[in-house]
Order: sequence, then structure tokens, then C-alpha cells
Amino acid sequence: MTGTRFPLLLMLLACCGHGGPPPSAPNEKLGQAVSFSLASVDGALVTVPLAGARATVLDFFGPTCQPCRKKLPPLYAQRDALAVRGVKLVLVAVLADGESSADAQRALADWGVNAPFLVDSAGTGKSEAGVTALPATIVLDERGVTKWVAPSDASVDDVIRATD
Repeated sequence: MTGTRFPLLLMLLACCGHGGPPPSAPNEKLGQAVSFSLASVDGALVTVPLAGARATVLDFFGPTCQPCRKKLPPLYAQRDALAVRGVKLVLVAVLADGESSADAQRALADWGVNAPFLVDSAGTGKSEAGVTALPATIVLDERGVTKWVAPSDASVDDVIRATD
């Protein structure tokens, strides 16, 4: 009996997408188009999904979110690797009552990230994307359809693989 289990295990690993990103986390927008416009930290209105991108990775963070502090910097460090693939990374600061875009800028600076971001002070982007908790990373295809939602244990490599 033991002799038949090993080939079965190999077959399961080969058939089940071993090496691909983990399954998407639950999200009501999975498979649906997401579109919203938010002001950037510089005041320019930006519409998601970004025009000309093969895929858009949305990374929602909060200035006081400790898990965001751990997840965002490694993802941002891979922005050039994403760009080579035609993928655009968009950081979205979800601001709670009493928080400002300056708070988000300070948080990013403390995390070693000097990057532009969109400001979501009214929860518009968060709601449109179906985000229920932070941090949240979502991959949209070129049409803005939610292709993948990062589970809480997803790695940066998982995010990159999900853009294929």
C-alpha cells in the first residue's frame, strides 16, 4: 500500500498548481471588475485600474497597521520586477478618522518606503475593492477584473506569480 501512495502524492503535486500562488482569499469582488478614482498624495486624481498596465497590484495599508509595516516594504522593493512584467503597483493609504496623508507619508518613511500613494480617507477604494481588513493586496487584470486576492500568509513571490 505504501508503494502506491508516493506516485499518488507526486501526481497530486503536479496537478494542483504546485509553485503557483495560493488560492485567493475570500473577497466579494473576486472575478468582478473594480474601478475607482482617488486623489494621490500629490493631489492628482488617479483612476484604478491603471491604463496601459497588463495587471495592477493594489496594496491597501494603514499608517498604524503593524502587519502592513511588515508586508508593504518587501512588496514595494519588487516594484521594478513587477514593472518589467507590465504590472503596476499602486499603494493605497486607508486613513482612519483623525489620520492624514502626512501620517501615511511618515509611516512609509519609517518603513523605508519613499513612494507615491493614493489617499482613501472615505473608504471608497477599500469598499469598491471588497477590502475588509488591512493589509490587503489585490491583483487586477488589464480590464480591472479582480484576478487574485492575497491570503494573509501570501509572500511577495506569491503576488508576483499571481500577476501571470
